Amino acid sequence: MTEPIEPKEPVEPKQLETEETKTLTQSELDSLMDKHTAKVLEKQKADFEKKLNDALEKGKSEGERLAQMSAEQKAQEEAKQRLKELEDKERELNQRELKVTVASTLKERELPTDLADYLVELGDADKISNVVDGLQQAVQQGINDGITQRLRQKSPQNGATQFGDDISKKEFDAMTAAERATLFAQNKELFNKLTEA
Repeated sequence: MTEPIEPKEPVEPKQLETEETKTLTQSELDSLMDKHTAKVLEKQKADFEKKLNDALEKGKSEGERLAQMSAEQKAQEEAKQRLKELEDKERELNQRELKVTVASTLKERELPTDLADYLVELGDADKISNVVDGLQQAVQQGINDGITQRLRQKSPQNGATQFGDDISKKEFDAMTAAERATLFAQNKELFNKLTEA
């Protein structure tokens, strides 16, 4: 006789868990929301005050530093600031000029001019030129591949006959005059070859 198999671990029946759902009145909900909002506002206020104090301290220290400088040092500091501003403006102007040049180059090569924004990030005109050359080659190769693929199709969509290079003399002889005219228009060399033989 077979004995019943007893599990190695004691198995207890699943106990149903009951979740208590607490219902709130509108006033209790409003009270909780007000407390939460007040907490968030306090935190934001503290953060704002801290940032404000930091900015004030920085301004005071900069003011004290400028006050302690001699007239010559102040003039040098102002000259440094103006030079920095001029360099920033020059950099910005060069970026704009480069963007216009790149957009013009892209338009000449029949590439999307939207790419100018991204290509300007390379910064160097030579690098950009190399990337544009590569893009143009890739696009041209894609176009050529697409054209080649379309030319390999057996039958055109408009119902016209399309002839390949593998037509025999017997097939040519069986063609109607319209089919021969189409062959002549599509492949003169093959037509001449078939009519000579």
